[in-house]
Amino acid sequence: MKAKHMLILGLVFLFAACKNQEVTETVHITPNAIFMTVGDVQTLQVSTGNALWSSSDETVATVSGGIVEALKDGHTVITAQKGEATGTADVYVTQIGGTYLGEYELVWSDEFDGDALDQTNWTIENGGGGWGNQEKQFYTSRPENIRVQNGCLEIEARRESYQNHEYTSARIKSENKKEFAYGKMEARIMMPDGRGTWPAFWMKGKGSWPKKGEIDIMEHVGSQPKMISHAVHTNNKNGMRGGNWGARYYGEQSMENEWHTYGIEWEHLYTYGKDAIKFFVDGKQTAIVVADKAEEDIDSWPFFDPEFFIINMAIGGTLGGSIDVDIFNDPTNSPVIMYVDWVHVYQKVMK
Repeated sequence: MKAKHMLILGLVFLFAACKNQEVTETVHITPNAIFMTVGDVQTLQVSTGNALWSSSDETVATVSGGIVEALKDGHTVITAQKGEATGTADVYVTQIGGTYLGEYELVWSDEFDGDALDQTNWTIENGGGGWGNQEKQFYTSRPENIRVQNGCLEIEARRESYQNHEYTSARIKSENKKEFAYGKMEARIMMPDGRGTWPAFWMKGKGSWPKKGEIDIMEHVGSQPKMISHAVHTNNKNGMRGGNWGARYYGEQSMENEWHTYGIEWEHLYTYGKDAIKFFVDGKQTAIVVADKAEEDIDSWPFFDPEFFIINMAIGGTLGGSIDVDIFNDPTNSPVIMYVDWVHVYQKVMK
């Protein structure tokens, strides 16, 4: 009798064990992780036939019958359930290019037509003192240094004694007049040759530097005719502290004395919830920098707020280096002039 009871008890335990095994059974999803871009459609497979599908965040991606459609940048977990058994797959959606934020449309431009700088767009800056970079020039608003003619902005650097400086040039900014966050920003520029020249087209945040950030769309030095420099400066990593991001593009030939277009695409939620800035020369992507984190962190990525443009040509300094005075003295040389044909800003507009 005792053996019979033990047999019945063993069968109960065996039945319970089998029942527990059924409860903890999992549904196997293939693949168990996928990476998609906005607008993509992919199919997940399960090992148990039909299942009930769900998405933890349907704003990122939806699922029906195992078919996943990517809607916006982010991460969601896809679950397949059959009875008490479940399985999951991670879906990561990125915006790489794409049009879900709209197509780029021109929202502002300065074509530098007429015979004067448009004061509703730009302010001419004056002064010397090195501008934080040991630059040698004094910036003026004189027509000898800055003018608009023949459909172009002209910034001319000269060797002359002026305000206790040996060189003069010009610098303009769009602060408090034209400021933008996100979009495509471009300028068509022709730079002079000559060692010691340092023309630049860049953007800066309003407020203290480097807390508000700096985007160097294009910097060039005459000592390296083929080189174009891109950089960003933040509170954590900048030209004073070091470690700031930078990249250099080298053309097949000199980038001087010919027209080239320099630009950026400053993109919101470019990848895994993080912003990015892509750099271009003549429409070709030459570099990209992506935010360190998806969440807002002003010290490491301040590029959430509008920034203004600066166009200038420095002489010498920490990047410009030593100056070849013969580029100013030789009467057979052309004047040392930076030409700007236009500046354009495009932003994505919902259709």
